[in-house]
Amino acid sequence: MERWAICYVSTASPYIEEKDIDSVLSYTENWNIDHSITGILLSSEGNFFQVIEGERSIIKELFDNIAKDSRHRNLIKIFNKEIKNTEFNSYEATFLSKRTSNLSQDISYLDYIKCLDSASQNTVKNILKAFVD
Repeated sequence: MERWAICYVSTASPYIEEKDIDSVLSYTENWNIDHSITGILLSSEGNFFQVIEGERSIIKELFDNIAKDSRHRNLIKIFNKEIKNTEFNSYEATFLSKRTSNLSQDISYLDYIKCLDSASQNTVKNILKAFVD
């Protein structure tokens, strides 16, 4: 089985409300766990950041569906690549705290990305900083 990972950021549609985003996070976490997809989905200030890992055909189809989803706009793919091993142990979807003023204080999120190569880590850190500023 070929393993694949995709990472992207996007902006939530202006028509989606916080309660809708909460439902999306819950549904996504359950669906991905049920389909052996690992990674993380973060939402903050109307933006999404997601890493999905799993069997190539499932990940590619999932990303195609995400790209067509009207709840997203300005979708930017950060990476789309084959991986040797799954880097995440499970899947989690959550809101980043709006009260977090310094990302380095929230060690749990930095722990999620330390498994990535250094270039990807730097990119993700910069993106996550924008989520909490």
